[in-house]
Amino acid sequence: MEFTEYKKDIISIIILLTISATILYTLLNIDMKMGVYYIHDVYSYLNNALAFAGLGGSSKNHGLSPLIPFLTSLFFRLGFVSDKTILIVSGVFYIFTALGMYGLLRIRFNELLSFTGSIILITFPINIAWASKGMLDIPGLAMSIWAIYLMALGLYKNPKYYYLAFPVLILGFFTRYTVILTLPAMVMLIFFTGNPLDYIYNHLGKLLKGILSGIISLAIVLGLYRIYNIPFFFISQSSSISATSNPTASQAVSTSTAAATVNNVLYYLDNIPLYLGTRKWIPYSFKPGKYLFNKLVWIGNNPSILSYIFMAIILIGIVLYLYQLLNRYNRGKILKKRGKYFYAKVILFIIPLIFYFISFTKVSLYTSILLITVSILALFRLIRKADLNYMAIDFMFIYWGLVNITFYSYHIIKTDRYAITFTPVLAYMIVLGLYLIYMKLKDLEISEKTLNTIKVLIPVLLIIGSLGYTGYCIGENSPHTFDNQMPQDIMEASDNQRAVTDWLINHDKDYKNKEIWADDWSGIAFNLRMDVNNTASYKNLSNFTTALLKNNVDYYIAEGKNENISSEHYKIIKEEGNIVLYKRI
Repeated sequence: MEFTEYKKDIISIIILLTISATILYTLLNIDMKMGVYYIHDVYSYLNNALAFAGLGGSSKNHGLSPLIPFLTSLFFRLGFVSDKTILIVSGVFYIFTALGMYGLLRIRFNELLSFTGSIILITFPINIAWASKGMLDIPGLAMSIWAIYLMALGLYKNPKYYYLAFPVLILGFFTRYTVILTLPAMVMLIFFTGNPLDYIYNHLGKLLKGILSGIISLAIVLGLYRIYNIPFFFISQSSSISATSNPTASQAVSTSTAAATVNNVLYYLDNIPLYLGTRKWIPYSFKPGKYLFNKLVWIGNNPSILSYIFMAIILIGIVLYLYQLLNRYNRGKILKKRGKYFYAKVILFIIPLIFYFISFTKVSLYTSILLITVSILALFRLIRKADLNYMAIDFMFIYWGLVNITFYSYHIIKTDRYAITFTPVLAYMIVLGLYLIYMKLKDLEISEKTLNTIKVLIPVLLIIGSLGYTGYCIGENSPHTFDNQMPQDIMEASDNQRAVTDWLINHDKDYKNKEIWADDWSGIAFNLRMDVNNTASYKNLSNFTTALLKNNVDYYIAEGKNENISSEHYKIIKEEGNIVLYKRI
Protein backbone atom coordinates (compact mmCIF):
# COMPACT_ATOMS: atom_id res chain seq x y z
CA MET A 1 0.00 0.00 0.00
CA GLU A 2 1.49 3.31 -1.13
CA PHE A 3 1.49 6.02 1.56
CA THR A 4 0.81 8.69 -1.05
CA GLU A 5 -2.33 6.86 -2.17
CA TYR A 6 -3.89 7.17 1.28
CA LYS A 7 -2.06 10.27 2.46
CA LYS A 8 -5.22 12.37 2.83
CA ASP A 9 -7.03 9.57 4.67
CA ILE A 10 -4.14 9.04 7.07
CA ILE A 11 -3.89 12.74 7.82
CA SER A 12 -7.66 13.00 8.27
CA ILE A 13 -7.74 10.04 10.65
CA ILE A 14 -4.84 11.38 12.72
CA ILE A 15 -6.49 14.80 13.04
CA LEU A 16 -9.88 13.23 13.79
CA LEU A 17 -8.30 11.01 16.42
CA THR A 18 -6.59 14.01 18.00
CA ILE A 19 -9.73 16.15 18.03
CA SER A 20 -12.05 13.45 19.39
CA ALA A 21 -9.49 12.48 22.06
CA THR A 22 -9.09 16.13 23.07
CA ILE A 23 -12.84 16.63 23.40
CA LEU A 24 -13.12 13.42 25.41
CA TYR A 25 -10.22 14.41 27.67
CA THR A 26 -11.85 17.78 28.33
CA LEU A 27 -15.19 16.19 29.22
CA LEU A 28 -13.58 13.50 31.37
CA ASN A 29 -11.63 16.16 33.20
CA ILE A 30 -14.97 17.49 34.43
CA ASP A 31 -16.85 14.22 34.87
CA MET A 32 -14.09 12.47 36.78
CA LYS A 33 -14.16 15.29 39.32
CA MET A 34 -17.91 14.90 39.68
CA GLY A 35 -18.20 11.13 39.66
CA VAL A 36 -21.45 9.41 38.73
CA TYR A 37 -23.51 10.38 41.75
CA TYR A 38 -26.37 11.75 39.65
CA ILE A 39 -26.45 8.97 37.08
CA HIS A 40 -27.69 6.00 39.06
CA ASP A 41 -27.80 3.67 36.06
CA VAL A 42 -24.02 3.82 35.85
CA TYR A 43 -23.77 2.42 39.37
CA SER A 44 -25.69 -0.62 38.14
CA TYR A 45 -23.04 -1.17 35.48
CA LEU A 46 -20.33 -0.61 38.09
CA ASN A 47 -21.91 -3.22 40.36
CA ASN A 48 -21.94 -5.66 37.46
CA ALA A 49 -18.28 -4.88 36.87
CA LEU A 50 -17.55 -5.71 40.51
CA ALA A 51 -19.37 -9.02 40.09
CA PHE A 52 -17.41 -9.87 36.91
CA ALA A 53 -14.20 -9.07 38.78
CA GLY A 54 -15.24 -11.25 41.75
CA LEU A 55 -15.36 -8.26 44.09
CA GLY A 56 -18.98 -8.37 45.26
CA GLY A 57 -21.38 -5.56 44.45
CA SER A 58 -25.15 -5.62 44.09
CA SER A 59 -26.67 -8.67 42.41
CA LYS A 60 -29.96 -6.98 41.50
CA ASN A 61 -29.14 -5.98 37.92
CA HIS A 62 -26.72 -8.65 36.76
CA GLY A 63 -28.76 -9.17 33.62
CA LEU A 64 -27.99 -5.74 32.17
CA SER A 65 -26.01 -5.42 28.94
CA PRO A 66 -22.64 -6.86 29.95
CA LEU A 67 -19.89 -5.70 27.57
CA ILE A 68 -19.03 -2.35 29.16
CA PRO A 69 -19.23 -3.77 32.72
CA PHE A 70 -17.04 -6.68 31.62
CA LEU A 71 -14.41 -4.39 30.08
CA THR A 72 -14.52 -2.26 33.23
CA SER A 73 -14.05 -5.37 35.38
CA LEU A 74 -10.73 -6.06 33.64
CA PHE A 75 -9.39 -2.80 35.04
CA PHE A 76 -10.99 -3.53 38.41
CA ARG A 77 -8.94 -6.72 38.54
CA LEU A 78 -5.84 -4.58 38.02
CA GLY A 79 -6.76 -2.53 41.08
CA PHE A 80 -8.46 0.47 39.44
CA VAL A 81 -11.73 0.09 41.36
CA SER A 82 -13.41 3.45 40.93
CA ASP A 83 -16.44 4.97 39.27
CA LYS A 84 -13.95 6.93 37.16
CA THR A 85 -12.89 3.71 35.41
CA ILE A 86 -16.18 3.19 33.61
CA LEU A 87 -16.20 6.82 32.49
CA ILE A 88 -12.93 6.21 30.67
CA VAL A 89 -13.90 2.79 29.31
CA SER A 90 -17.20 3.97 27.84
CA GLY A 91 -15.66 7.27 26.78
CA VAL A 92 -13.13 5.58 24.52
CA PHE A 93 -16.05 4.49 22.33
CA TYR A 94 -16.63 8.17 21.56
CA ILE A 95 -13.34 8.09 19.64
CA PHE A 96 -14.34 4.84 17.91
CA THR A 97 -17.59 6.54 16.90
CA ALA A 98 -15.67 9.29 15.12
CA LEU A 99 -13.32 6.89 13.35
CA GLY A 100 -16.10 4.50 12.31
CA MET A 101 -18.22 7.31 10.93
CA TYR A 102 -15.28 8.59 8.90
CA GLY A 103 -14.77 5.16 7.35
CA LEU A 104 -18.46 4.75 6.59
CA LEU A 105 -18.75 8.18 4.97
CA ARG A 106 -15.53 7.60 3.08
CA ILE A 107 -17.21 4.85 1.06
CA ARG A 108 -19.50 7.49 -0.44
CA PHE A 109 -17.64 10.83 -0.15
CA ASN A 110 -14.16 12.33 -0.38
CA GLU A 111 -11.81 12.81 2.56
CA LEU A 112 -12.87 16.36 3.47
CA LEU A 113 -16.60 15.67 3.40
CA SER A 114 -16.12 12.46 5.39
CA PHE A 115 -14.01 14.32 7.95
CA THR A 116 -16.63 17.08 8.14
CA GLY A 117 -19.44 14.58 8.72
CA SER A 118 -17.50 12.87 11.50
CA ILE A 119 -16.79 16.17 13.27
CA ILE A 120 -20.43 17.19 12.96
CA LEU A 121 -21.54 13.85 14.43
CA ILE A 122 -19.29 13.98 17.48
CA THR A 123 -20.11 17.64 18.19
CA PHE A 124 -23.87 17.21 18.15
CA PRO A 125 -24.88 18.44 21.66
CA ILE A 126 -26.74 15.23 22.45
CA ASN A 127 -23.63 13.15 21.73
CA ILE A 128 -21.18 15.31 23.66
CA ALA A 129 -23.57 15.46 26.61
CA TRP A 130 -23.30 11.67 26.99
CA ALA A 131 -19.79 11.01 25.71
CA SER A 132 -18.20 10.72 29.15
CA LYS A 133 -21.04 9.79 31.48
CA GLY A 134 -20.42 6.03 31.69
CA MET A 135 -23.72 5.18 29.99
CA LEU A 136 -24.12 2.69 27.13
CA ASP A 137 -25.50 5.00 24.44
CA ILE A 138 -22.22 6.14 22.87
CA PRO A 139 -20.66 2.64 23.01
CA GLY A 140 -23.83 1.29 21.38
CA LEU A 141 -23.61 3.99 18.72
CA ALA A 142 -19.99 3.11 17.99
CA MET A 143 -20.76 -0.60 17.63
CA SER A 144 -23.71 0.14 15.32
CA ILE A 145 -21.61 2.34 13.07
CA TRP A 146 -18.78 -0.19 12.89
CA ALA A 147 -21.18 -3.07 12.12
CA ILE A 148 -22.68 -1.05 9.26
CA TYR A 149 -19.24 0.07 8.09
CA LEU A 150 -17.86 -3.48 7.96
CA MET A 151 -21.01 -4.66 6.17
CA ALA A 152 -20.59 -1.89 3.58
CA LEU A 153 -16.93 -2.82 3.13
CA GLY A 154 -18.05 -6.39 2.54
CA LEU A 155 -20.43 -5.20 -0.14
CA TYR A 156 -18.22 -2.66 -1.90
CA LYS A 157 -14.67 -3.88 -1.17
CA ASN A 158 -14.27 -7.48 -0.06
CA PRO A 159 -16.93 -9.96 1.17
CA LYS A 160 -14.45 -11.21 3.79
CA TYR A 161 -15.38 -8.17 5.89
CA TYR A 162 -18.61 -10.01 6.65
CA TYR A 163 -16.53 -12.22 8.94
CA LEU A 164 -16.12 -9.18 11.21
CA ALA A 165 -19.42 -7.38 10.61
CA PHE A 166 -21.65 -9.98 12.28
CA PRO A 167 -19.46 -10.56 15.38
CA VAL A 168 -19.31 -6.78 15.88
CA LEU A 169 -23.11 -6.70 15.64
CA ILE A 170 -23.38 -9.41 18.29
CA LEU A 171 -20.93 -7.64 20.59
CA GLY A 172 -22.90 -4.47 19.96
CA PHE A 173 -26.10 -6.22 21.01
CA PHE A 174 -24.44 -7.12 24.32
CA THR A 175 -23.21 -3.54 24.59
CA ARG A 176 -26.72 -2.13 24.28
CA TYR A 177 -29.62 -4.26 23.18
CA THR A 178 -30.99 -1.67 20.72
CA VAL A 179 -27.89 -2.15 18.55
CA ILE A 180 -29.84 -5.08 17.08
CA LEU A 181 -31.81 -2.42 15.17
CA THR A 182 -28.71 -2.21 12.98
CA LEU A 183 -29.33 -5.74 11.65
CA PRO A 184 -32.25 -4.81 9.35
CA ALA A 185 -30.13 -2.02 7.82
CA MET A 186 -27.22 -4.44 7.30
CA VAL A 187 -29.47 -6.94 5.55
CA MET A 188 -31.21 -4.29 3.48
CA LEU A 189 -27.85 -2.96 2.31
CA ILE A 190 -27.54 -6.13 0.23
CA PHE A 191 -31.12 -5.88 -1.01
CA PHE A 192 -30.42 -2.30 -2.06
CA THR A 193 -28.09 -3.59 -4.78
CA GLY A 194 -28.99 -3.99 -8.43
CA ASN A 195 -29.42 -7.79 -8.36
CA PRO A 196 -29.47 -8.93 -4.71
CA LEU A 197 -30.33 -12.56 -5.46
CA ASP A 198 -27.40 -12.85 -7.88
CA TYR A 199 -25.12 -11.20 -5.35
CA ILE A 200 -26.21 -13.56 -2.58
CA TYR A 201 -25.76 -16.54 -4.90
CA ASN A 202 -22.25 -15.44 -5.92
CA HIS A 203 -21.12 -14.65 -2.37
CA LEU A 204 -23.22 -17.11 -0.41
CA GLY A 205 -20.20 -18.87 1.06
CA LYS A 206 -18.69 -15.73 2.56
CA LEU A 207 -22.08 -14.49 3.73
CA LEU A 208 -22.72 -17.79 5.52
CA LYS A 209 -19.25 -17.72 7.06
CA GLY A 210 -19.94 -14.19 8.28
CA ILE A 211 -23.25 -15.24 9.78
CA LEU A 212 -21.55 -18.29 11.30
CA SER A 213 -18.90 -16.10 12.91
CA GLY A 214 -21.72 -14.05 14.43
CA ILE A 215 -23.45 -17.20 15.69
CA ILE A 216 -20.21 -18.44 17.23
CA SER A 217 -19.76 -15.07 18.96
CA LEU A 218 -23.32 -15.28 20.25
CA ALA A 219 -22.80 -18.86 21.47
CA ILE A 220 -19.68 -17.87 23.39
CA VAL A 221 -21.44 -15.03 25.18
CA LEU A 222 -24.53 -17.13 25.92
CA GLY A 223 -22.26 -19.88 27.23
CA LEU A 224 -20.70 -17.43 29.67
CA TYR A 225 -24.20 -16.37 30.73
CA ARG A 226 -25.07 -19.99 31.41
CA ILE A 227 -21.85 -20.69 33.31
CA TYR A 228 -22.25 -17.66 35.58
CA ASN A 229 -26.05 -18.04 35.80
CA ILE A 230 -26.68 -14.48 34.60
CA PRO A 231 -30.30 -13.57 33.76
CA PHE A 232 -31.21 -12.05 30.40
CA PHE A 233 -32.92 -9.01 31.87
CA PHE A 234 -31.80 -6.63 29.11
CA ILE A 235 -33.35 -8.84 26.41
CA SER A 236 -36.73 -8.66 28.14
CA GLN A 237 -36.56 -4.87 27.78
CA SER A 238 -36.83 -5.13 24.00
CA SER A 239 -39.47 -7.84 23.97
CA SER A 240 -41.78 -5.85 26.24
CA ILE A 241 -41.69 -2.95 23.78
CA SER A 242 -42.10 -4.92 20.58
CA ALA A 243 -44.96 -6.97 21.97
CA THR A 244 -47.20 -3.97 22.54
CA SER A 245 -49.44 -2.44 19.94
CA ASN A 246 -49.81 0.86 21.79
CA PRO A 247 -46.94 2.84 23.28
CA THR A 248 -49.15 4.26 25.98
CA ALA A 249 -49.90 0.78 27.20
CA SER A 250 -46.39 -0.59 27.27
CA GLN A 251 -44.49 -1.02 30.46
CA ALA A 252 -41.68 1.34 31.36
CA VAL A 253 -38.95 -1.24 31.54
CA SER A 254 -35.98 1.08 31.50
CA THR A 255 -34.16 1.56 34.78
CA SER A 256 -32.82 4.85 33.56
CA THR A 257 -33.20 7.94 35.69
CA ALA A 258 -32.69 9.82 32.45
CA ALA A 259 -36.11 8.98 31.10
CA ALA A 260 -39.25 11.03 30.90
CA THR A 261 -42.62 9.52 30.06
CA VAL A 262 -43.98 11.32 27.02
CA ASN A 263 -46.71 9.79 24.89
CA ASN A 264 -46.13 12.10 21.93
CA VAL A 265 -45.16 9.78 19.06
CA LEU A 266 -43.65 12.76 17.20
CA TYR A 267 -41.40 13.60 20.14
CA TYR A 268 -38.11 12.84 18.38
CA LEU A 269 -39.07 14.45 15.10
CA ASP A 270 -40.14 17.60 16.95
CA ASN A 271 -36.80 17.81 18.74
CA ILE A 272 -34.46 17.17 15.79
CA PRO A 273 -33.45 20.88 15.66
CA LEU A 274 -32.21 20.59 19.26
CA TYR A 275 -30.18 17.49 18.45
CA LEU A 276 -28.43 19.39 15.65
CA GLY A 277 -27.45 22.29 17.88
CA THR A 278 -28.59 24.25 20.93
CA ARG A 279 -27.99 27.78 22.19
CA LYS A 280 -25.85 28.29 25.28
CA TRP A 281 -24.98 24.62 25.21
CA ILE A 282 -22.59 23.24 27.82
CA PRO A 283 -21.86 19.60 28.66
CA TYR A 284 -24.29 19.48 31.57
CA SER A 285 -26.83 22.28 31.52
CA PHE A 286 -28.13 23.41 28.15
CA LYS A 287 -29.39 26.49 29.92
CA PRO A 288 -28.83 27.00 33.67
CA GLY A 289 -32.00 26.17 35.52
CA LYS A 290 -33.54 24.47 32.49
CA TYR A 291 -31.76 21.13 32.52
CA LEU A 292 -32.50 18.94 35.53
CA PHE A 293 -29.28 17.00 35.80
CA ASN A 294 -30.41 14.96 38.79
CA LYS A 295 -33.10 13.56 36.49
CA LEU A 296 -31.17 14.05 33.27
CA VAL A 297 -34.24 15.28 31.43
CA TRP A 298 -33.93 17.77 28.59
CA ILE A 299 -36.73 20.24 29.24
CA GLY A 300 -35.87 23.38 27.37
CA ASN A 301 -33.57 25.53 25.24
CA ASN A 302 -33.69 26.68 21.62
CA PRO A 303 -31.91 25.63 18.43
CA SER A 304 -28.60 27.36 17.70
CA ILE A 305 -27.53 29.10 14.49
CA LEU A 306 -25.63 25.94 13.56
CA SER A 307 -28.84 23.97 13.91
CA TYR A 308 -30.61 26.23 11.41
CA ILE A 309 -27.66 25.98 9.02
CA PHE A 310 -27.70 22.18 9.26
CA MET A 311 -31.47 22.05 8.74
CA ALA A 312 -31.17 24.29 5.70
CA ILE A 313 -28.48 22.03 4.21
CA ILE A 314 -30.61 18.94 4.87
CA LEU A 315 -33.72 20.47 3.30
CA ILE A 316 -31.80 21.73 0.27
CA GLY A 317 -30.22 18.29 -0.05
CA ILE A 318 -33.63 16.59 0.00
CA VAL A 319 -34.94 18.91 -2.70
CA LEU A 320 -31.85 18.42 -4.88
CA TYR A 321 -31.96 14.65 -4.38
CA LEU A 322 -35.58 14.48 -5.47
CA TYR A 323 -34.87 16.81 -8.39
CA GLN A 324 -31.97 14.65 -9.52
CA LEU A 325 -33.98 11.50 -9.05
CA LEU A 326 -36.97 12.78 -11.00
CA ASN A 327 -35.30 14.80 -13.73
CA ARG A 328 -36.16 14.04 -17.34
CA TYR A 329 -33.18 11.77 -17.88
CA ASN A 330 -33.83 9.59 -14.83
CA ARG A 331 -37.58 9.54 -15.39
CA GLY A 332 -36.89 8.20 -18.86
CA LYS A 333 -34.57 5.50 -17.54
CA ILE A 334 -37.03 4.45 -14.85
CA LEU A 335 -40.03 4.33 -17.17
CA LYS A 336 -38.17 2.83 -20.11
CA LYS A 337 -36.87 -0.09 -18.09
CA ARG A 338 -39.83 -0.43 -15.79
CA GLY A 339 -40.46 -4.11 -16.53
CA LYS A 340 -43.56 -6.16 -16.03
CA TYR A 341 -43.59 -5.73 -12.24
CA PHE A 342 -43.52 -1.93 -12.38
CA TYR A 343 -47.07 -1.37 -11.13
CA ALA A 344 -46.70 -4.09 -8.52
CA LYS A 345 -43.72 -2.16 -7.13
CA VAL A 346 -45.75 1.05 -7.13
CA ILE A 347 -48.49 -0.67 -5.14
CA LEU A 348 -45.99 -2.24 -2.73
CA PHE A 349 -44.47 1.18 -2.14
CA ILE A 350 -47.68 3.17 -1.63
CA ILE A 351 -50.02 0.77 0.18
CA PRO A 352 -47.65 -0.34 3.00
CA LEU A 353 -46.55 3.29 3.45
CA ILE A 354 -50.15 4.40 3.90
CA PHE A 355 -50.84 1.59 6.35
CA TYR A 356 -47.60 2.43 8.18
CA PHE A 357 -48.84 5.95 8.94
CA ILE A 358 -52.47 4.99 9.57
CA SER A 359 -51.67 2.11 11.89
CA PHE A 360 -48.63 3.61 13.60
CA THR A 361 -48.63 2.60 17.31
CA LYS A 362 -51.97 0.82 16.75
CA VAL A 363 -50.29 -2.41 15.64
CA SER A 364 -47.20 -4.18 16.92
CA LEU A 365 -43.75 -2.71 16.45
CA TYR A 366 -42.79 -5.68 14.25
CA THR A 367 -45.73 -4.94 11.95
CA SER A 368 -44.79 -1.28 11.56
CA ILE A 369 -41.17 -2.15 10.79
CA LEU A 370 -42.32 -4.75 8.26
CA LEU A 371 -44.56 -2.21 6.54
CA ILE A 372 -41.84 0.41 6.21
CA THR A 373 -39.36 -2.25 5.08
CA VAL A 374 -41.61 -3.41 2.24
CA SER A 375 -42.35 0.18 1.23
CA ILE A 376 -38.71 1.35 1.17
CA LEU A 377 -37.53 -1.79 -0.63
CA ALA A 378 -40.26 -1.45 -3.26
CA LEU A 379 -39.31 2.20 -3.79
CA PHE A 380 -35.68 1.28 -4.32
CA ARG A 381 -36.55 -1.48 -6.79
CA LEU A 382 -38.82 1.00 -8.55
CA ILE A 383 -36.18 3.68 -9.11
CA ARG A 384 -32.91 1.73 -9.02
CA LYS A 385 -32.28 2.37 -12.71
CA ALA A 386 -31.85 6.08 -11.98
CA ASP A 387 -28.39 7.51 -12.52
CA LEU A 388 -27.43 7.99 -8.86
CA ASN A 389 -24.14 6.68 -7.51
CA TYR A 390 -24.20 4.85 -4.19
CA MET A 391 -27.97 5.06 -3.94
CA ALA A 392 -27.83 1.88 -1.85
CA ILE A 393 -25.91 3.73 0.89
CA ASP A 394 -28.40 6.60 0.77
CA PHE A 395 -31.37 4.26 1.13
CA MET A 396 -29.64 2.29 3.86
CA PHE A 397 -29.17 5.40 6.00
CA ILE A 398 -32.77 6.49 5.47
CA TYR A 399 -34.03 3.02 6.33
CA TRP A 400 -31.72 2.77 9.37
CA GLY A 401 -33.08 6.07 10.68
CA LEU A 402 -36.70 5.08 10.10
CA VAL A 403 -36.28 1.79 11.96
CA ASN A 404 -34.73 3.54 14.97
CA ILE A 405 -37.28 6.34 15.07
CA THR A 406 -40.09 3.80 14.76
CA PHE A 407 -38.71 1.74 17.61
CA TYR A 408 -38.25 4.64 20.01
CA SER A 409 -41.55 6.24 19.08
CA TYR A 410 -43.25 3.03 20.20
CA HIS A 411 -41.42 3.13 23.52
CA ILE A 412 -43.46 4.78 26.29
CA ILE A 413 -40.20 6.17 27.65
CA LYS A 414 -39.22 9.23 25.66
CA THR A 415 -35.88 10.82 26.42
CA ASP A 416 -33.53 12.74 24.17
CA ARG A 417 -30.66 10.41 25.06
CA TYR A 418 -32.26 7.76 22.85
CA ALA A 419 -31.94 10.11 19.88
CA ILE A 420 -28.21 9.36 19.88
CA THR A 421 -28.97 6.23 17.84
CA PHE A 422 -30.10 8.15 14.77
CA THR A 423 -27.63 11.05 14.89
CA PRO A 424 -25.46 9.31 12.22
CA VAL A 425 -28.41 9.65 9.84
CA LEU A 426 -28.60 13.39 10.52
CA ALA A 427 -24.85 13.79 9.98
CA TYR A 428 -25.07 11.77 6.76
CA MET A 429 -27.91 13.92 5.43
CA ILE A 430 -25.88 17.06 6.08
CA VAL A 431 -22.89 15.68 4.19
CA LEU A 432 -25.09 14.40 1.37
CA GLY A 433 -26.72 17.83 1.17
CA LEU A 434 -23.31 19.48 0.79
CA TYR A 435 -22.34 16.99 -1.90
CA LEU A 436 -25.53 17.62 -3.88
CA ILE A 437 -25.07 21.38 -3.60
CA TYR A 438 -21.61 20.97 -5.13
CA MET A 439 -23.07 18.91 -7.95
CA LYS A 440 -25.72 21.55 -8.62
CA LEU A 441 -23.12 24.32 -8.68
CA LYS A 442 -21.13 22.26 -11.16
CA ASP A 443 -24.18 21.99 -13.42
CA LEU A 444 -24.46 25.76 -13.31
CA GLU A 445 -21.06 25.88 -15.01
CA ILE A 446 -19.31 27.76 -12.22
CA SER A 447 -15.59 27.96 -12.86
CA GLU A 448 -13.59 25.03 -11.58
CA LYS A 449 -11.43 27.28 -9.42
CA THR A 450 -14.45 28.85 -7.72
CA LEU A 451 -16.12 25.48 -7.25
CA ASN A 452 -12.99 23.99 -5.69
CA THR A 453 -12.79 26.96 -3.33
CA ILE A 454 -16.42 26.45 -2.28
CA LYS A 455 -15.83 22.72 -1.80
CA VAL A 456 -13.09 23.49 0.70
CA LEU A 457 -14.44 26.65 2.28
CA ILE A 458 -17.92 25.43 3.30
CA PRO A 459 -16.75 22.22 5.05
CA VAL A 460 -13.92 24.10 6.79
CA LEU A 461 -16.37 26.74 8.04
CA LEU A 462 -18.73 24.03 9.33
CA ILE A 463 -15.83 22.28 11.07
CA ILE A 464 -14.61 25.52 12.65
CA GLY A 465 -18.16 26.42 13.62
CA SER A 466 -18.87 23.05 15.23
CA LEU A 467 -15.57 22.83 17.09
CA GLY A 468 -15.37 26.53 17.92
CA TYR A 469 -18.86 26.71 19.35
CA THR A 470 -18.39 23.53 21.35
CA GLY A 471 -15.05 24.71 22.69
CA TYR A 472 -16.44 28.12 23.59
CA CYS A 473 -19.35 26.63 25.51
CA ILE A 474 -17.17 24.17 27.41
CA GLY A 475 -14.60 26.84 28.18
CA GLU A 476 -17.15 29.34 29.42
CA ASN A 477 -18.88 26.95 31.78
CA SER A 478 -18.22 24.35 34.44
CA PRO A 479 -20.25 22.06 36.72
CA HIS A 480 -20.69 25.06 39.03
CA THR A 481 -23.33 26.41 36.65
CA PHE A 482 -25.86 24.08 38.26
CA ASP A 483 -28.46 26.00 40.18
CA ASN A 484 -31.35 23.60 40.49
CA GLN A 485 -30.39 20.57 42.54
CA MET A 486 -29.40 19.48 46.01
CA PRO A 487 -26.73 19.47 47.24
CA GLN A 488 -25.69 22.75 45.68
CA ASP A 489 -22.03 21.85 45.44
CA ILE A 490 -22.21 19.11 42.81
CA MET A 491 -18.43 18.73 42.78
CA GLU A 492 -18.50 17.17 46.27
CA ALA A 493 -21.58 14.97 45.96
CA SER A 494 -19.76 11.75 45.04
CA ASP A 495 -17.02 12.46 47.58
CA ASN A 496 -19.59 12.93 50.32
CA GLN A 497 -21.25 9.63 49.54
CA ARG A 498 -17.90 7.87 49.44
CA ALA A 499 -16.82 9.50 52.71
CA VAL A 500 -19.89 8.15 54.53
CA THR A 501 -19.50 4.62 53.19
CA ASP A 502 -15.76 4.64 53.94
CA TRP A 503 -16.55 5.74 57.48
CA LEU A 504 -19.01 2.87 57.88
CA ILE A 505 -16.47 0.36 56.53
CA ASN A 506 -13.86 1.57 59.01
CA HIS A 507 -16.19 1.67 62.03
CA ASP A 508 -18.10 -1.58 61.51
CA LYS A 509 -15.94 -4.45 60.28
CA ASP A 510 -19.03 -6.66 60.18
CA TYR A 511 -21.07 -4.28 58.02
CA LYS A 512 -21.51 -6.83 55.20
CA ASN A 513 -23.57 -8.98 57.54
CA LYS A 514 -25.86 -6.10 58.42
CA GLU A 515 -29.08 -5.05 56.75
CA ILE A 516 -28.47 -1.76 54.94
CA TRP A 517 -31.00 0.34 53.07
CA ALA A 518 -30.28 3.47 51.06
CA ASP A 519 -31.97 6.11 48.91
CA ASP A 520 -29.19 5.79 46.32
CA TRP A 521 -29.01 2.05 46.71
CA SER A 522 -26.92 1.34 43.60
CA GLY A 523 -24.24 3.87 44.50
CA ILE A 524 -24.06 2.70 48.10
CA ALA A 525 -23.96 -0.94 46.93
CA PHE A 526 -20.97 -0.13 44.73
CA ASN A 527 -19.09 1.64 47.51
CA LEU A 528 -19.85 -1.09 50.07
CA ARG A 529 -19.57 -3.94 47.51
CA MET A 530 -22.74 -5.65 48.74
CA ASP A 531 -26.50 -5.80 48.16
CA VAL A 532 -28.37 -2.77 49.47
CA ASN A 533 -32.14 -2.33 49.49
CA ASN A 534 -33.73 0.53 47.55
CA THR A 535 -35.88 2.94 49.58
CA ALA A 536 -36.83 5.32 46.77
CA SER A 537 -40.48 4.22 46.55
CA TYR A 538 -41.38 4.56 50.23
CA LYS A 539 -38.79 6.72 52.01
CA ASN A 540 -41.32 9.58 52.17
CA LEU A 541 -44.10 7.52 53.77
CA SER A 542 -45.08 8.32 57.35
CA ASN A 543 -44.65 4.67 58.36
CA PHE A 544 -41.13 4.47 56.96
CA THR A 545 -39.61 3.84 60.38
CA THR A 546 -41.99 0.93 60.90
CA ALA A 547 -40.82 -0.59 57.60
CA LEU A 548 -37.19 -0.24 58.68
CA LEU A 549 -37.83 -1.90 62.02
CA LYS A 550 -39.94 -4.66 60.50
CA ASN A 551 -37.08 -5.58 58.17
CA ASN A 552 -34.42 -5.31 60.88
CA VAL A 553 -32.55 -2.57 59.05
CA ASP A 554 -29.31 -1.79 60.86
CA TYR A 555 -28.22 1.19 58.75
CA TYR A 556 -30.09 3.60 56.54
CA ILE A 557 -28.15 5.97 54.25
CA ALA A 558 -30.28 8.92 53.18
CA GLU A 559 -29.94 11.70 50.65
CA GLY A 560 -30.74 14.52 53.04
CA LYS A 561 -32.28 14.21 56.49
CA ASN A 562 -35.45 12.15 56.43
CA GLU A 563 -38.24 13.65 58.53
CA ASN A 564 -40.05 10.30 58.60
CA ILE A 565 -37.31 8.67 60.67
CA SER A 566 -38.14 8.32 64.36
CA SER A 567 -35.34 9.53 66.62
CA GLU A 568 -36.45 6.95 69.18
CA HIS A 569 -35.33 4.12 66.92
CA TYR A 570 -32.64 5.58 64.65
CA LYS A 571 -29.93 8.17 65.23
CA ILE A 572 -27.58 10.04 62.93
CA ILE A 573 -24.02 8.79 63.36
CA LYS A 574 -22.37 10.34 60.30
CA GLU A 575 -23.19 13.24 58.02
CA GLU A 576 -21.29 14.53 55.01
CA GLY A 577 -22.91 17.25 52.93
CA ASN A 578 -26.24 15.84 51.76
CA ILE A 579 -25.47 12.24 52.77
CA VAL A 580 -26.77 11.12 56.17
CA LEU A 581 -26.07 7.77 57.88
CA TYR A 582 -28.69 6.50 60.35
CA LYS A 583 -28.09 3.63 62.77
CA ARG A 584 -30.69 1.63 64.64
CA ILE A 585 -30.58 2.35 68.37
